[in-house]
Amino acid sequence: MAEGTYEYECMRAELLGIEKPNREEFEEKMRLQREAEQEEQLTEQMKEVDLQDEQMQGAAGKMDELNNILSMTQQRINKFKTACGSLTNLLKFRPGTPSEGSASNDPTNGTESNTINAALDTLDTMKDVQNASDVKIAKSAATDLGQKMTCQLDKLDSLLDKADNATYSMKHQTGQMKKMTQ
Repeated sequence: MAEGTYEYECMRAELLGIEKPNREEFEEKMRLQREAEQEEQLTEQMKEVDLQDEQMQGAAGKMDELNNILSMTQQRINKFKTACGSLTNLLKFRPGTPSEGSASNDPTNGTESNTINAALDTLDTMKDVQNASDVKIAKSAATDLGQKMTCQLDKLDSLLDKADNATYSMKHQTGQMKKMTQ
């Protein structure tokens, strides 16, 4: 017999020599307990989504900063080209051995997969919540959580676009600098 069932509680009461619980009261108590657990779980999920949102905002700020730095670097490269480009061509300046760049490391790659995995886990738990006895509460909470997840997916798309722009800018600037040194 599974713990937490009415039969289990009756058998327990019989063994302890106490009065058997009323079935309606027992079922109401169990329903309230399930609802409280669901609310607690939903609260934890909302906190987790809020934390992920804060992390994405931090990553977006860092990507904006990187794109600003790349923009300033491009301006400096252009100024250098106009001031020294012809001089470099005349002297045919060549460095000894150019160091090869290491493999491209995307700093957002690990956090994106963690965020996506966490989002998938949250979606799985949302499915469990929808199967709960109190459908109205579960549906409204799931809708709120779904809206937050959609917002996070939009932010994640924006982050990916920023990372792509930064990657393109870095490649373009690297190519320009190599051309200047040859």
